Amino acid sequence: MQFIKFTFRFIVFWLCFFLVNRIVFALFFLEEIGHASIVEILTILPKSIPLDISFISYLLVPIVLLLWISSFLKKQEFIPKVIYGLVAFFILLTGVIAGGEVALYSEWQTKLNFTALSHFVNPSEVFKTASTVHVFTNVIFVFISLVFIRIYKKKVQVEIPIIKVKNSLKKFALSIIVLPFLLGVLLLGIRGGFQPIPVNLSDAYFSNKIILNDIAVNPNWNVLQSILKSESSFKGNPYEKYSSYEVESLMASLYANREDTSILILNSVQPNIVFIILESWSADNVESLGGLDGITPNFKALENDGLLFTNFYSNGYKSDQGMSSIFSSFPVFPYVSIINQSDKSRKLPCLNKSLAEKGYHSSYFFGGQLTYGNIKGYLLSQGFDLVKDENDYQDLPSGALGVHDEFMFAEFKEELKQLPEPFMSTLFTISSHSPYDFPAEHKLSFNSREDKYVNSVAYTDKCLGNFMESVRQEDWYANTLFVIVADHSHNSPMKRRVAQKEKFHIPMLWFGNVLKNEFKGSSWDKVSSHIDISPTILKQLGIKQPSDFYGVDALNFMHKGFVPYSFIRGYGMIRKNSNYAYSINYKKPLEEKYESDSNFIIKESEIFMQYSFHKYLNY
Repeated sequence: MQFIKFTFRFIVFWLCFFLVNRIVFALFFLEEIGHASIVEILTILPKSIPLDISFISYLLVPIVLLLWISSFLKKQEFIPKVIYGLVAFFILLTGVIAGGEVALYSEWQTKLNFTALSHFVNPSEVFKTASTVHVFTNVIFVFISLVFIRIYKKKVQVEIPIIKVKNSLKKFALSIIVLPFLLGVLLLGIRGGFQPIPVNLSDAYFSNKIILNDIAVNPNWNVLQSILKSESSFKGNPYEKYSSYEVESLMASLYANREDTSILILNSVQPNIVFIILESWSADNVESLGGLDGITPNFKALENDGLLFTNFYSNGYKSDQGMSSIFSSFPVFPYVSIINQSDKSRKLPCLNKSLAEKGYHSSYFFGGQLTYGNIKGYLLSQGFDLVKDENDYQDLPSGALGVHDEFMFAEFKEELKQLPEPFMSTLFTISSHSPYDFPAEHKLSFNSREDKYVNSVAYTDKCLGNFMESVRQEDWYANTLFVIVADHSHNSPMKRRVAQKEKFHIPMLWFGNVLKNEFKGSSWDKVSSHIDISPTILKQLGIKQPSDFYGVDALNFMHKGFVPYSFIRGYGMIRKNSNYAYSINYKKPLEEKYESDSNFIIKESEIFMQYSFHKYLNY
């Protein structure tokens, strides 16, 4: 009972401490926050709790272990002192982090993170650049911390339970039953509950006003996650191999034809753009792309009036990687994902930012949890006007991961009716993701362990066909370009190797009345990938692309095309008649096919990784 009382007070104490720090932080940025409504400001409190509880649970783990150890000791007096010292240290550390965030936010508009902490390698640089205001800010937060240390000592520390176990049976029960139970409860607190996806930054994100999201994110949790996710950055650039001259020369050759005249395929200068991102669709499911017959007949029917990209690839193997590649034209790395690091991903260029300057409204809809891979955090930090996931559609029929595709397509149709034109809107499907609990029969069989997956693709294909047929009479339809593309590939009955280029081959189809007639029912065989989508769309609309885009205009007839890609523990490059994949783990190539000079594509892939990771480190 005493332990429960102590734990309750401990949690309330830390929640109050974090709340006070947030209020003080907000006072420093009243001008920025002043543009938000009262409702948005008040929403910070409930949105902040999951990450706050996660950090508090982390902190309770060593305390529980210390109390468990003390129960077996004769002299226990020093254990409470150790716990007090531990808690006081973290209270003071929290104050320093909070003070540092105010100083950093005024300069970089970002929370304290690994990039900022890395500057302490040269402490003299940090102190030289610190202003009087920065010092004063930290003094305020340290003072608040000292006050809360005293409050903790008077109101919480006194409730620490002293447990003495003399009976061997009780000792056994404490070790085998009680301790694992308590640690299990804390684990739930750390991961945010029983939900499939552990708590992450997206759980605190709720507004397209970035500062409100940043206030909601727990500072301690954010710093810890930033360090963990930037682990590879401790060693600098792991792909460093070539001189800066070699890197610049080869990268210039990759983009040599970037400004050449493109083929313009649209008859509208400001069309609506609807992305339909298909979960895990491999080209192996599409007959016209060399895949199996009979899985995607509706997609095949759409090909008759669309432009099919027959040599199109994903740059990675996960959904979060796909999002930053599609919308920000950013490459994929084997070990780190920029979308999971909000301090870096918010600095990326983005398609919707370029379109917003031309009056476009942006929106994104998903029937599952957008907390996965911090996709929601990425979208909101990139300024999407409207972002909805399963929490907004709780009344719709759902499976294990979220709303079934047929119901989300119907809802998407209704959402599109409400959007101001011109718009860029996205539906991300879900039913072709494991566990494949879609509400339809499994009619297809290829005598493969992937039969469930194949049937799920067939289900989504039917939903796609029904949706496209149902929207033909909508007012916005005539002036809309549909970009139908997979987020990444998947294992199929065709059994591709892990780094095989065909494993990354995915469908992309451009469809709609805005296509010029001569391009309807045709195909485009230039090698291209996710990172080329945004540059290609902007070129079609006559909008200059951001210089930070890594892709090229896929419809540039003169460009040869290249696809950098990453797989688990490795990377590679795809050209039309050659490809290369290197395993970091095995330190040897996994795939090699050369058009002429074998060293050229190897050098290309290595230099691209060196160059792009260097840019990643500097975001």
